[in-house]
Amino acid sequence: MTRILAGFFLVAAGARGYFDWQLAKLNETAFEFLPIGQVWFNFDRNSLLGLQPGIERYLSPVIWENAVGPMLLWPMAPTLFGIGVFFLAIAIWRGVRKAMRS
Repeated sequence: MTRILAGFFLVAAGARGYFDWQLAKLNETAFEFLPIGQVWFNFDRNSLLGLQPGIERYLSPVIWENAVGPMLLWPMAPTLFGIGVFFLAIAIWRGVRKAMRS
């Protein structure tokens, strides 16, 4: 399962990077990765706009200010790539651990 997740996130990172590259090429601007918040806003702005009040009301404003808000500024493609590498490392570690037990 972790290999499947790793593959999914790595493919998603590649696709997002490709879309960011095509957007820069189309607009004739310098290449840059779009942040998670911008991609989410372009995809479904109402859910993103409802996220902040929901977190602040039902969880805590501190969670929004110190965790979720800053994460929305992270570049999406490298973040997806990092998550994919994380799952790949877990899959490799499990394979090595299983081989050592046999």
